[in-house]
Amino acid sequence: MKEVYACIWRATEPDETFNPEEFQSRIPRLMEWLRTLKAGGHLLGCGGGGFATHPAGLTLISAESVEEAQELSAGTPMNEIGTTEIMLWDVFYADLSVLENTERLVPSIQ
Repeated sequence: MKEVYACIWRATEPDETFNPEEFQSRIPRLMEWLRTLKAGGHLLGCGGGGFATHPAGLTLISAESVEEAQELSAGTPMNEIGTTEIMLWDVFYADLSVLENTERLVPSIQ
């Protein structure tokens, strides 16, 4: 049975020394990784932000096991400048209706 896992990414460098250009240079590959998760039926939601002192992000995925969740989360290029923790996420309510950035995940049809 598939479960929901929170992949919590945290930058290795704190805000004071974090290089935003390094982060931005990985965005195309990050979007490709997210598209791959979506195409495989694994992506449930994602977003970015930060902890009090470090840039961070959260990706919610559906996986058969924690091992599969770890394998899927290993694909993010953000792990090159940070680390990802996996947490089993018990969903009690979800209405994923915030779709402003969907076009970044879905390739445009020409």
